[in-house]
Amino acid sequence: MSRSDPIRVNYYNALECAENIANVLFYFGAVISIASIFVTKERLPGLYGVIMVAFAVTVLSIFIVGVSVRLYFFPRAEDNRRREFFGKAYNVSLIHEKTDGYYNNDQVEPVRRIAAQVLENSWFSKSIALRILRLERAKVVIYFMAWFVCVYWRSADFGLILAVSQAVFSEQVIAKYIRLEWLRSRCEDTYDRTRNLFNSCASDASFNAMAMELCSFYETSKSNAAITFPSSTFMKMNHSLSEEWGRIRIDLNI
Repeated sequence: MSRSDPIRVNYYNALECAENIANVLFYFGAVISIASIFVTKERLPGLYGVIMVAFAVTVLSIFIVGVSVRLYFFPRAEDNRRREFFGKAYNVSLIHEKTDGYYNNDQVEPVRRIAAQVLENSWFSKSIALRILRLERAKVVIYFMAWFVCVYWRSADFGLILAVSQAVFSEQVIAKYIRLEWLRSRCEDTYDRTRNLFNSCASDASFNAMAMELCSFYETSKSNAAITFPSSTFMKMNHSLSEEWGRIRIDLNI
């Protein structure tokens, strides 16, 4: 079976690129912020001026890229993914770019197909989030250790403590880690509840209502977390997760 995902290529790759630029700018700004503590205006006025200008440009660039990610790249990618998602469920064409080899289930009724697709998506999302968190948890521990050393190092400059604290408790470090943990938890909850729904003896009306609620739960979780999974991680795990998804389908008879 051929597998292709033009939506990831055309939209999520651009989003991932923009987020990588924001991350580079953030770490560059953190380095400049710390460097400004050791380069004084009195001793090295020329270098100090360069650092201040670079810092100002970096802050402005982070703002512009951040707004672009939140208000353009992320919504554009998610909107097109949802169009393709619901188009697959109802067997209509809402977008000309279509995935091939994904959303594999034998359900015929549209709402049951939506439930099966939510189950598949949440299975992939929770597994990928857990893999990414292995590294993120280690990074957070290292960041906290660095912050702890700065805070309790008696001879540490107060400006250095503030610079390190700003970096550690920023959107790109702690806040992103918390959002990723939250998204993992919500995806696991979605998967478990959707799997239980297929195992239940709910009436058609109850099944349809719960399926749509779970779809909304999953989609709002993604939107609120605003986390983009790296394409490299997805590609590494895609084969094994697809094989496991095949076994899940057989087990649930979907």
